[in-house]
Amino acid sequence: MNEERRGVYPFCASCTASSVAWRVTDTSGPASGHFYGHRDTCPDCGSSIRTLYHTVLWVPVSKLGEYRVISTGGRSYIGRKLLAHPVQSVVRGEPMSAIAEHPELEAASEYRTAEAYWEDSEPGEALPFYQAALVEREKVLRADDPATLRVRLRVAQGLLATANYGRAIAWFELVTPELIDVFGPHHDLTHAATEAVTGARLMVGGPRAEAQLLANVVAADEQSVGPADPQVLRDRAALGKALLACGEISEALYALSRVVRDAPRGHPDTAVYRAALLEACEVAEARGKRREMLLAETARQVLSDESTPTNT
Repeated sequence: MNEERRGVYPFCASCTASSVAWRVTDTSGPASGHFYGHRDTCPDCGSSIRTLYHTVLWVPVSKLGEYRVISTGGRSYIGRKLLAHPVQSVVRGEPMSAIAEHPELEAASEYRTAEAYWEDSEPGEALPFYQAALVEREKVLRADDPATLRVRLRVAQGLLATANYGRAIAWFELVTPELIDVFGPHHDLTHAATEAVTGARLMVGGPRAEAQLLANVVAADEQSVGPADPQVLRDRAALGKALLACGEISEALYALSRVVRDAPRGHPDTAVYRAALLEACEVAEARGKRREMLLAETARQVLSDESTPTNT
């Protein structure tokens, strides 16, 4: 947050309010997306509105949307997708949680210590206590219980605050779809997650740098814990989505297929992983490249196989 302009750095308040966090994708190559036009330059943050088109052989084919864009040098940039109608933060009825049946979780020393550090603006100090509290919550509550999601979000925010960008991105990739499902797309918690992961990616430096960072994280995971460990699944899924954003479709399909095969049965996280693989299949099929389409067909077989874990 830029304290002077009250926006999401480096965008000013008015440009932040009229847009939403957006994942930058690779716009190189003859069949991808390219920005055209340049208008309405903001005098406060310098962003301008540009239109993103899907292109084939660099010829615009279809309009993908309008974005507020700030160049960061060379061909790199930061973008936020424009909203047709700015949306105010909406807090719908608080979703039901099973936490009331387990008051010991709220009273646990780890959780109380974490909350105290967080209130004192010490996220780094709070992080290990939130991680310990999360382990205890997930023993008795669902991963998508509202009380669990709040702690999951705190873990992600703590990782971001301590510059552990790869693992933070992986957590945000997992928890944001669950926050949308449980709290709604415009809830403050959902908004905090989408803006935070944008900040993490800004610090990393773009999709290819993000993919390399996550590849290193996954390699470290595989040296220390097993392939079906939740941490490995989380980080590998984030790597798959980063590869997808880079346009490395074949590698993304492979990474996400592994995650789906190793995902836990009957767990809310599995739905997120399956949705990511389905998205990769749809991207591959839309591009129409033979090898990618064959891999997408194989990935869809993984999704439909009765032996493949689901969230139910």
